[in-house]
Amino acid sequence: MEKRDYYEILGVGKDASSADIKKAYRKLVKKYHPDVNKEQNSEEKFKEVQEAYEVLSDEGKRSAYDQYGHAGTAGFNPGGANGYSDFGGTPFDMGDIFNTFFGGGMGSDFGFNFSESGRQRREDTGSDIRYRVRVSFDEAMRGGEYKIKIRREDRCSKCDGSGSSSKKRKECPVCKGSGQQRQVRNTIFGQMAVMSTCSNCGGTGTVVDDPCSTCRGTGVKVKDEDLTIKIPAGAYDGMVLRFRGGGNAGRNGGSVGDLYVEIEVEISNKFERRGNDIYSTQSIPVYTAVLGGNIEIDSVFESVKLKIPKGTQSGTIFKLKGKGCPILNSEGNRGDQYVRIEVDIPTRLNGEEKKLWEKLSTL
Repeated sequence: MEKRDYYEILGVGKDASSADIKKAYRKLVKKYHPDVNKEQNSEEKFKEVQEAYEVLSDEGKRSAYDQYGHAGTAGFNPGGANGYSDFGGTPFDMGDIFNTFFGGGMGSDFGFNFSESGRQRREDTGSDIRYRVRVSFDEAMRGGEYKIKIRREDRCSKCDGSGSSSKKRKECPVCKGSGQQRQVRNTIFGQMAVMSTCSNCGGTGTVVDDPCSTCRGTGVKVKDEDLTIKIPAGAYDGMVLRFRGGGNAGRNGGSVGDLYVEIEVEISNKFERRGNDIYSTQSIPVYTAVLGGNIEIDSVFESVKLKIPKGTQSGTIFKLKGKGCPILNSEGNRGDQYVRIEVDIPTRLNGEEKKLWEKLSTL
């Protein structure tokens, strides 16, 4: 299937600014998120939006796409050996949060089981949880662990999620374990037989005779949890991290949903980010611009020395290679920093300074 145009997906023109692209992305990612939008093709559209933004939000990848189309981004893979993967446009998958922090125990069977007779039986898959984290620009650049508190439905420890005090379930007498119920309905064309989710077991195919006193037969209980999540160095505003198994547990022993964490990065008053590159402005005295010299420049992580040549003009831009934003999934590699020089022209002069400038003007 041929890929759609990235600009068309986000609903912006090819001359759209970075701010316009980000605004369109944040609007669409909320609209089509599978946890919010239950339409059949919402997940596919959600992936398209993520993929389009990954390319158009990065100036280098956007330039390659503008020149060569999808072929220009064929080598781009946000995943790789470091454990972050976008599964072709989905949020960055940070792995199983419970295996990472709690040693496992929250396995997933993708919401389906099969009875011994070969009939498909539906389980209640747990819903996903969406959480937003606001971090400073410096925190996004450095990455690291971040503590959040969430409320989720966890498997009942007393019945191990079965909903039964004896931890046993029996075949539903209504649907005979299929999870489906046959109903006859009167229509304008006469009587029609349709299959629907069993009203007795909710589609699980099993019921309990002795409901658990703790969860009242649901198999889950609400609990508050303090989690420590890892934010990758170089995280960008609007980035969505996916933690498998971090959502709500499914009822009646169903599989666990996922936790989605959206990163909101505060604006820096010192740096501007464009893709993996950083842009900043530095004022220098007029005598340094004329005579040249070495000055200290703030980069993302440290101060660096910049040599100013003699006769540097205001508006001159210098490139600091490898002093930009950490590149995701590329350990140790960073973008570049571009420093725009502004020559500080004095507006107030004392008597001695005025005489010196007057003397200079006559030379």
